[in-house]
Amino acid sequence: MTRSSSLPLVIAHRGASRDAPENTPAAFEAAIALGADAVELDVRRTADGVLVVHHNASRRGVPLAMLTYSGLVRLSRHEPPRFDTVLDLCAGRIALDIEVKEPGYEAEVIEAASRRFPRERLLYTSFEEPVIAAIKHLDPDARCGLLLGPGRLRSRTERYGTLPFDLAERCGADLLAVHQWLAPLRRRSRRAPGTGLLAESQARGFPLMVWTVDGPQRLRAYLADGRVAGIITDLPGLAVETRRELISGGGREGTKTRRGPERGEHDDSMPAHVTGPTRPPLHDRVRPVIPR
Repeated sequence: MTRSSSLPLVIAHRGASRDAPENTPAAFEAAIALGADAVELDVRRTADGVLVVHHNASRRGVPLAMLTYSGLVRLSRHEPPRFDTVLDLCAGRIALDIEVKEPGYEAEVIEAASRRFPRERLLYTSFEEPVIAAIKHLDPDARCGLLLGPGRLRSRTERYGTLPFDLAERCGADLLAVHQWLAPLRRRSRRAPGTGLLAESQARGFPLMVWTVDGPQRLRAYLADGRVAGIITDLPGLAVETRRELISGGGREGTKTRRGPERGEHDDSMPAHVTGPTRPPLHDRVRPVIPR
């Protein structure tokens, strides 16, 4: 599946997690109905070997690795779906961004996903470099993204330098997925033009996605920036509608935007002194649902 627009992909963070409980079939159904390009979900494994869609490493203080699936269900307000259930729900309907939370079950994840999805409809992501390396060893053609948050890059020099790309290349990742604080909008950054992760990504031709973008102004600005490969958001409906408006209006980077939020409108930006750089594009202007 390809897109004719060069605007970023819209990836629903744990499904449409403002419309339904996150990481549930209802959230994934909502994301599909809203027209998202892909859904992002978290995969862990329980003590009895069940792959489950669940974000936190523990439930009510008990590590998932020590809970059976039935025990996890008993401790949960909303029954965490099995990974197989979500794969069946989404197959043939939407692409997947599968975040593998820890090492040890990469082969099981790949086997389950690849039985239902063509490779070009899957993206595997992780904060753990060994997870990315293991997936690339098992399936060299799998698309993988290294996740990075502000805590990983401790100094401003590292945030704005080449370290993120060195980390990605070291583990074999095909793209970076960084927190928005590491990729600030140019108008809010005090760095000189042409510097930062967005500029570095563009120079390298290395795709960069951004998470988790929810403020309406921030959404519009990132969606209008051709260097951004994709955004991960809790508000896929708003993102899809905003992208549609940009396409119909010809909006791209450089299009005049409001300088700040209207009264009562949330803007999820951070002050320039605590933020890092910007974000980049994909190799092709016509690209598959999962960045190539």
